[in-house]
Amino acid sequence: MTTHVFTAQDASGRRCRIQVNRIDDADAPRTGAVQAPAYVLEDGSHVRRVDNDTFQIIGTGAYVTRVAD
Repeated sequence: MTTHVFTAQDASGRRCRIQVNRIDDADAPRTGAVQAPAYVLEDGSHVRRVDNDTFQIIGTGAYVTRVAD
């Protein structure tokens, strides 16, 4: 599994870190299905990717936008 972390910000200016977890080919089941990356906040809350720079926090419905670190 590989992990990538980036910073996002909500409308009020609060920043958070989003972790992207990807299954490596060696770890993936050999079923032929493609495993989608999982997006998670630093507190463990699940996040849904809306577009390249916009994400929605599942538990609250809040949107955050990717920003430069």
